[in-house]
Amino acid sequence: MTEVSQASVARRAVFLVGGYERNDSAGFFRRIGREMARFNQCWGTSARMEDPQPQTDGIAATAQILYHGQDGDCVSDLTFLSFDDIVKRDGARPFVVRLWVYLISFLDYVFSGTMFRFFATNWRFALYFLYPAVALAAFAGAGYAVYRILSPANFYGSPLVAGVLGALVAYGLGRFTGRRYFVFHLMDLWSFSREHLRCRRPDMDQRLDAWSRLIVDRIRQDGYDEVLLVGHSTGGALILDLAHLVAERLTDEGQVVDFTLLTVGSTSLKVCLHPAAERARRRLESLALHGGLRWSEFQSLTDIINFYKCDPYRLAGLTHQRDDAFPRMFQVRFREMLIPESYKRIKRNFFRVHYQFISANSRRYFYDFFMICCGTRRLEEVGPGSLVAGPRRGKDKG
Repeated sequence: MTEVSQASVARRAVFLVGGYERNDSAGFFRRIGREMARFNQCWGTSARMEDPQPQTDGIAATAQILYHGQDGDCVSDLTFLSFDDIVKRDGARPFVVRLWVYLISFLDYVFSGTMFRFFATNWRFALYFLYPAVALAAFAGAGYAVYRILSPANFYGSPLVAGVLGALVAYGLGRFTGRRYFVFHLMDLWSFSREHLRCRRPDMDQRLDAWSRLIVDRIRQDGYDEVLLVGHSTGGALILDLAHLVAERLTDEGQVVDFTLLTVGSTSLKVCLHPAAERARRRLESLALHGGLRWSEFQSLTDIINFYKCDPYRLAGLTHQRDDAFPRMFQVRFREMLIPESYKRIKRNFFRVHYQFISANSRRYFYDFFMICCGTRRLEEVGPGSLVAGPRRGKDKG
């Protein structure tokens, strides 16, 4: 591979929207700190993170990362855009309410034809969509089986006893198995996704607007060589909305729209494939009109929680007249990013695999989240034929 040694970015701003999860900014930066040690070991670099500083109203926190490598020095302001409070409020609702809202959402995705579009586009993601519904059906089925077995018993009140025991079995499976394997959390995720695409989440709309103001205020400082807006998982859909708001705000203020989108492990098509997602498609379409707005998307076959080999712009039914690819699409192999022991350890845990997009590599590879966010290359320089220059190591350790 060709090595790139000329530094092109000395100062960078990174704004990251993660997935639909309860992880707050403190948890995010603790994880980044742990992963950074592996990043330094893999590349022979020196990168350290300063203490994160919370932003106004707790909607974001920023940590400065000081990078030093053979390719040069870079200072990156990494801002985690948080909506964990919204996720926690969703999860704090009574279970009956959460279940009802999820069933409505599930039926909406089915009867709108969106589920079948998932199967036509990426059947692995469609199975991920079905996972909470199948799990709930299994819990209910186990409870019903207990009821059927015990109800014929020849004693007074046996149907009632059988019904109570069946309900307890269903409840027990849900309480322990369902929580451990994120069934109830994924119920809330799909409910949130449906409500957001139908413009029924004013709390999320307000958060996106606040984030856009924060980003534009930071860009006004005009001290950055590169500005990255990064979306992972559900954040891959939210970051497209956010990019639209940032571009519109910059345009209204007479400023140049000049930033780069990065979507990794994105699930944006779970929104844009829904026929009711008119606002999302309209916003996505507008992004291509800004020549200074660039977009790269990284996908992986190993990760079932993304749309592998799917162009999110084209599959949303949109076309553009740009000369460049929008987005630039890359398929990455986690097997080549990790030493064999590390890959073997995570490959059957599809949630952990999904997080490899924003985790450190243990082997050098053209896609490296930390190198993109902290190193001296612009995102446009990243591709299968380029690696950052650095000392070769004998055997990488994970």
